[in-house]
Amino acid sequence: MRRNFIFSMQKVLDLREQQEEKAREALAQVRKMYQEQNQVVQEILEERVRARQSLGARKDMTQADIWLYTRYRDRLNIDLVRAEQKLSELSSDISRKRQELIDISKKKKILEKLKHNRKAKFDHEQQQKEQKEFDEMAVLRYQPEALQAFADGHGIGSD
Repeated sequence: MRRNFIFSMQKVLDLREQQEEKAREALAQVRKMYQEQNQVVQEILEERVRARQSLGARKDMTQADIWLYTRYRDRLNIDLVRAEQKLSELSSDISRKRQELIDISKKKKILEKLKHNRKAKFDHEQQQKEQKEFDEMAVLRYQPEALQAFADGHGIGSD
């Protein structure tokens, strides 16, 4: 009778699969944040260009307009530095999350390989047991004929 294979570390493997899925989701979330922040940086750069072009297109500029533009440009530069700094931090987060995912995936693959090897060993042992049972049944099935032939040849049992 064939038994079912039970992997003794299945709960650990299930946990690793959950951890891997969470790590994938975390990486996807950080990538999305990176793309959004990259868009913020691009918008600030575009705004700087628009402000410069707007100032250059004006013919009648006053001292107050120049002062206002200078303050606005300085503010955009500060915003750009902060946005690029955050973008750099998110890039580091992506690298860290990617490495975490790789590490978790490696641990899961090790358990999957162990499960595969143990299942293969289990299947081989089950096949050997079945073959042994089949061999024993074959011996038992043909044993009476062999005993009868032996008995007939030696004059045993014929009175």
